[in-house]
Amino acid sequence: MSLPRISLRKIACFVAAADEGSVSAGARRLCLSQAAMSEALNDLEKELGLDLFIRHKAIGVTLTGAGRQLLVEARRLVRQAEEFQALAGGPAASLSGELVVGCFPTVLPFLAPSLLAGFQARHPEVAPRFVEDSQLNLEHAMLAGNIDLSIVYDFDVSSGFERVRLYDAEAYVLVSPRHRLGNATTPVDLALFGDDPFIQIDVLPGRNDHLFAAIGLTPNIVHRTTNFEFVRALVAHNLGYAVLVQRPKSDVTYEGLPVVVRPIANPVPPLTVALAWPSSLHLHRRVKAFADYTVNACRGGLRG
Repeated sequence: MSLPRISLRKIACFVAAADEGSVSAGARRLCLSQAAMSEALNDLEKELGLDLFIRHKAIGVTLTGAGRQLLVEARRLVRQAEEFQALAGGPAASLSGELVVGCFPTVLPFLAPSLLAGFQARHPEVAPRFVEDSQLNLEHAMLAGNIDLSIVYDFDVSSGFERVRLYDAEAYVLVSPRHRLGNATTPVDLALFGDDPFIQIDVLPGRNDHLFAAIGLTPNIVHRTTNFEFVRALVAHNLGYAVLVQRPKSDVTYEGLPVVVRPIANPVPPLTVALAWPSSLHLHRRVKAFADYTVNACRGGLRG
């Protein structure tokens, strides 16, 4: 075995500059001077014989093709070094460092605030932050090492990802009190809506294509939006009905207008909300701690 010529310090500088988009911002993140940061990056490029960045005066840096290829492994090396250092402190060593959690947009406001508050109260030296995006983009970001793990719907998740169930979300119908089915007292058959205008929450997999396919119906879509609350607002104005999964505690919109929730009579499958991460990834202690906290919180009643 030969000794590596490249130091972890320089690799950490590479990751910080790439993540922050500039040498100066990366230096601030690592509490280094800009001169020390620049020197470390220049040395790393010389030792590798590669240009990792394209430097733009007064703008920042962008990764070269070689830089993009190496960044995933560089992040992994830095995390493994952090884990090694934490292990040296023993099981009782406090958790610290950055934690990046991806989340599907319609789930984010229901889970993220409570998870952030509760986890930070237990581990104040960990700096968690949430990133919201489509399910496919979250998968790409996890594989690229930009996100540690994600909260997603366990539906069409790509192979190569570990998943842990958090809870099952049951779909429901949302209508205005003025809708002809607004006073129904029993679960509603979706066939009763016929050609009524349908408000589509246009995010996959949350837009419920699987639900209508399961019962052989095609809704009459008149509005599409990725904004959950806008769907509720349109329904409140009796511009159509909607089928949603996540449910706010209040059946009142931002405008103060009421909406009515009705269970669905049709046998439709629930959507499972789950934690997911690449199978090839060894979870850092702080990531594992967050995963355990999230699972326990959801089992204790926290859910959308």
